[in-house]
Amino acid sequence: MTTAARSTPSRVPSSFVNYQLDAAYDEMFESTGLPRDHYRALHQTLLGLPPEELRKSQQAADLTFLHEGITFTVYGSKEGTEKIFPNDLLPASFPPRNGRRLKKG
Repeated sequence: MTTAARSTPSRVPSSFVNYQLDAAYDEMFESTGLPRDHYRALHQTLLGLPPEELRKSQQAADLTFLHEGITFTVYGSKEGTEKIFPNDLLPASFPPRNGRRLKKG
């Protein structure tokens, strides 16, 4: 398996140390471990952020969802019934050709 961290051989950012690409499609990385063209700017930004900052941002988003009632109920769950909707801090990025197609739709 190829790790995404190989896209920056001079240093392995801790955010990508254990990131493994497998057979599933990865939106950000090609199978070589390099970021796709339309994700390069976001990838560079992520390399400059400490992982703890991303964790804090995710926690803040989760708390906001909980306080705003953006939840769903799982009946019979031992961990409790109220769950926060899963959310992704990282925006989806589309190559320009796909963006034009989506805009038409």
